Amino acid sequence: MTQYWKLRTIQNAAHRVHVSQRLRALRDQLKSEVTDKTSEHDLRLATWNLMHFGDGGGYWRNVDAMLYIAEIIDHFDLVAVQEVNANLQQLEDLLKNYLGSEWDYIVTDTSGGDLGNKERMAFLYRKGKVKFTRLAGEIVLPDGQTIVGASGATHQNLFNRNHQFARSPYIVGFKSGWFDFKLTTVHIYFGTDPKKPLLMSDADYKDFKGQFMEIRKAEIRELSKTLAERQKTERKVELKWLKSKNWDTQQSKANYILLGDFNIVSPKHETMAALTDAGFQSPDGMDELWTTLGKTKAHYDQIVHRLGDKRVRHRISGAVNFRNSVFRKQDADHYIDVAKDPMVTGTAKNITRTREQQQRYFNLYRFKNQMSDHQLLWSAFQVDLAEDYLSSIEKEAVANNA
Repeated sequence: MTQYWKLRTIQNAAHRVHVSQRLRALRDQLKSEVTDKTSEHDLRLATWNLMHFGDGGGYWRNVDAMLYIAEIIDHFDLVAVQEVNANLQQLEDLLKNYLGSEWDYIVTDTSGGDLGNKERMAFLYRKGKVKFTRLAGEIVLPDGQTIVGASGATHQNLFNRNHQFARSPYIVGFKSGWFDFKLTTVHIYFGTDPKKPLLMSDADYKDFKGQFMEIRKAEIRELSKTLAERQKTERKVELKWLKSKNWDTQQSKANYILLGDFNIVSPKHETMAALTDAGFQSPDGMDELWTTLGKTKAHYDQIVHRLGDKRVRHRISGAVNFRNSVFRKQDADHYIDVAKDPMVTGTAKNITRTREQQQRYFNLYRFKNQMSDHQLLWSAFQVDLAEDYLSSIEKEAVANNA
């Protein structure tokens, strides 16, 4: 349960009332969209790119934003978070002072090199619902493969040929209810237009820029293929063992879930095909959920799976647009006149802004920097498999006595 005591540290009484009211609205939204549509026996799994979380300056989250972020996370059981900054102070604060002792986390080391932007990825989980099974590791492509080599880029000499993933994906083992699974989270390389190399023609430069999409697709494709092969091999060994015991072959621990910010352009784009061609399935309704909060509605974030356990059932998916309740467009005036947010008014940077400019800044930048430019994406899985297990015991007994 989210802790609210930090509300008392907001010195501005009117702003404190506003935050309290917005928390009530957010709770109502999450109840309607998440808890009313799922069961306490479900695994509520989510992924959220928290833009530059823990970074300084304008990205440093104030108490109101931390309360809202915690409230959202607390409506789920396991949340993979991308774009955690090297500085872990705010992540630790989030767990200790907002989510509380019911929650724990696993965080990766920072990514190496310039491409990864020194980001971490984190797994936040509710200890009463999810158990860490002590499996954790960085995904490394086998046999000396590289992303650049696998991409087919025509200008490979201009890329780091030793490059694997810009941000190393991590796989972690968890158990919830009867469901054992391996969870991998990613923040796939997007690619930005590079500077034009000396002596390169305009035509070659245009082609060179286009190769960054090939690098993005290669990261998705090679990761998906690697995990699919692992799952396939694991399931094959497991099936042989189950059959030798004459046990129900519907059960399985060879369950792989892959989620995070894939920078998928759309469900029909080649970036999505790079993910699903390896046999990973997208839950029903996922292709209808956009996850970005900018001008363009994109499907960057995804949750897909390859499940050996045929008893586990997907129930429902959704995306939480927090701006329906907090940091709403109409809240700009409150942050200008009441909260007097120095980043919005411009005083933090000694900038003079008109009221219209302040409103524009709030709705273009401040809500993203305090919350995120992504919605939280989630799926619920039925993981109480008691009825399936008891039924299989009865069937096994009948078959063995036949």
